[in-house]
Amino acid sequence: MSPLIKKQTITPSSLDETSVTPLEKESLKSADLEKGINFFRGGCVVRAANRLELRQKAYEYVHKIYNHKGYTKNESSNLWLSIYDALPDTTTLLAEDENGNIGGALTIVSDSPIGLPSDELYKSEIDRLRSKGRKISEIISFGTNTPKRDSVKILAGLFYCAYLLSWRAQKQNDFVIAVNPRHEKLYCGKLLFTRIGPLKKYARVNGAPAVLLNLPLSLPSRLKEKQRIFPLSLFRYSEQREEEIARKLKQMVLPMSDVEFYTFFIEKTDLWEMATSGQKKYLKEISDVHEADHFSISRALARAVSKKYQNQNDSKNNKAKISQA
Repeated sequence: MSPLIKKQTITPSSLDETSVTPLEKESLKSADLEKGINFFRGGCVVRAANRLELRQKAYEYVHKIYNHKGYTKNESSNLWLSIYDALPDTTTLLAEDENGNIGGALTIVSDSPIGLPSDELYKSEIDRLRSKGRKISEIISFGTNTPKRDSVKILAGLFYCAYLLSWRAQKQNDFVIAVNPRHEKLYCGKLLFTRIGPLKKYARVNGAPAVLLNLPLSLPSRLKEKQRIFPLSLFRYSEQREEEIARKLKQMVLPMSDVEFYTFFIEKTDLWEMATSGQKKYLKEISDVHEADHFSISRALARAVSKKYQNQNDSKNNKAKISQA
């Protein structure tokens, strides 16, 4: 479920009222992947969470927002993620404001043999897209607590990058997203989504209501010259420039290391233990460990890293003692 935060995010009318200057007057300032992609003269910087520290920030950030909305249970980890975050193509995007504070986050999950998160509720609806040969990505774990005056920039940057990565770099055909029905008007009115799944209660978010929406990714490109479409109306780049941004985004995407996997799925949560046999089998098949026990290898790697840092600290302490002697 990917809700927008009421009273803190944009409303459908606020998109039309914004005075944000179209990015045709801007330039993409930074090609440095570590610095992210810079929009609106620093008003929004988008980067992929591609290392432990950034993933931790993203999972904590979304958990805090979802907890405020009553969507979470009492997880001791204070992290919001799922077994789908372990897939190598899963991408979490973070957007920072001009002060370097996280302003929003979302995660994109590509379809795979273990399916998509929304298959839990809407498998028949998603299967109808699959039966047409469509390549599908699902947007999950979306949240923002940015003040209204800055939310347009944050949302524009996040959705524009998600769109370019999926459509241009990964050659996906469709987005699906499960949202609270009170946000349906925004998604359908401004982002061109349409409802394809009925109202249901979603156990993943404490039984909150959800509807399934779909966006064919070719649609915004076809219509962007004819009507105002958020966020493309703010980003009037040439196809060549969009391809360039998409390539940079793709370069930012890195699969989890074994240490990251151990940290998030074994040490801090019970997600690996709770995963289905099919999910475990597939993740082992596509990982470097192959038939080895992922639990044992991840634990050993984590211990090795911990020991390395401990040895470094011991060495520093010994040097300090010698200098003081």
